[in-house]
Amino acid sequence: MKTTYRIVWVLACLAGALSVLMAAYIAHLPGLEEPALRALHSALQMLQFHALALLLVSSIAQRDPSNGPLFFSALFFLAGLGMFSFNIFLNQLFSIGLFKPLTPYGGMAFVAGWLALGLSVWSKDRRAKKSHPKVT
Repeated sequence: MKTTYRIVWVLACLAGALSVLMAAYIAHLPGLEEPALRALHSALQMLQFHALALLLVSSIAQRDPSNGPLFFSALFFLAGLGMFSFNIFLNQLFSIGLFKPLTPYGGMAFVAGWLALGLSVWSKDRRAKKSHPKVT
């Protein structure tokens, strides 16, 4: 596995571990108002889901490490975690709203990551056809 995807794998595992810690912390935090609780659960759900998505990308990259869309998928997922999940945690738990305007861009980064992941299959198929031209 290329070093880049080993790093992605480790970051995915760290995100998964952090999601468990954050879930426990949020569950035992007294006095959260309903809007804050909804925002935190949304951030937590996206963190957990995209930690698994990063593991998927890293696993696929083991077989196809030169697939550019896979690399961009990982980047978009990581950017989404930062701009969406971590940003919501900072805002709701520590009242740090400096990066709050980036939250919608984090959601768009998640979408772009999924689209890049889908494109990675198309990209692989096209490369295979170029390296094995049809003989008539």
